[in-house]
Amino acid sequence: MINTPQQQPFLVRLTHSKVFHDTVIAVIIASAVLIGLETNRQLHQAHQELFTLLDRIFLLFFVVEISLRIFAESKRNEDGKKLWYRFFLDPWHVFDFAIIAICILPLHATFFVVLRTARILRVLLLIDELPRLKLLVSALLKSLPSMGYVTLLLLLHFYSYAIIGTDLFGVHNPEKFGDLSTSMLTLFQVVTGDDWTTIMTSEIRNTSGISQTGVALYFVSFIIIGAMIFLNLFIGVITSEIAELKARDDKQKVLAKYALENNNLDYAIEQVEIQMKEMQDALMALKAAAQAKDNKTLHRHGLFRNDRISS
Repeated sequence: MINTPQQQPFLVRLTHSKVFHDTVIAVIIASAVLIGLETNRQLHQAHQELFTLLDRIFLLFFVVEISLRIFAESKRNEDGKKLWYRFFLDPWHVFDFAIIAICILPLHATFFVVLRTARILRVLLLIDELPRLKLLVSALLKSLPSMGYVTLLLLLHFYSYAIIGTDLFGVHNPEKFGDLSTSMLTLFQVVTGDDWTTIMTSEIRNTSGISQTGVALYFVSFIIIGAMIFLNLFIGVITSEIAELKARDDKQKVLAKYALENNNLDYAIEQVEIQMKEMQDALMALKAAAQAKDNKTLHRHGLFRNDRISS
């Protein structure tokens, strides 16, 4: 009885229910589809009023939805005051609020007209609604510092091979290896796999004084180091962050479940205390009524005895 969901406040049960969660996801997807359909000018002109009405309905839904979540997250402190800021302690909640705030900016403001196109950002609300997607994005963001060092190492790799390529192929093929910047751009094309064999074959045929094996070794070693090793480094960094966040998320779920059980217990105790107080008040009222009735009865008997004595 203590840990049943019915013991939670209504807004908490509502905002954490599967129906509410699925409804929000469905509306986000419908809103994204609507924005995509608006890109069809003929369709938009033919049904402009309908598009405007649906957009306002979706926006109203998102405003109500985030308002309910703010109310649900707020709790009272010891002084009985609502702590409205609790909702904004989660960065993802701040992100959701910012997207909704951008979408309700004035339509006719000169500066904000461009920001109205940010309605497409409402699709990003899915990140906070889908736990696995949220975990992946969080891992990507958290891995940015580590990925920065990998990127720096990758730039050094490009820089070194660009210098070598400019010295080896710059004279015979200035279009691809004429200077350092051009060589780095060519190497970027090579590492993406965009027709890199054609570039390698051209250099093998046109370059003199260097063996074909040496030219092939230059391109193959660059691709192996740049595309395979560094790609695996990026994947390894992200995977490591995902595993760390997954472990932390599992720990938070356990702690949240424990806290929820304690909150349910506190809530149940509070409800029992309220009911006991109401029963005590009712019992005192009954006692007072019974006492008054007894006093009235005694008063009547006293008057009756006095009348008999006087007679």
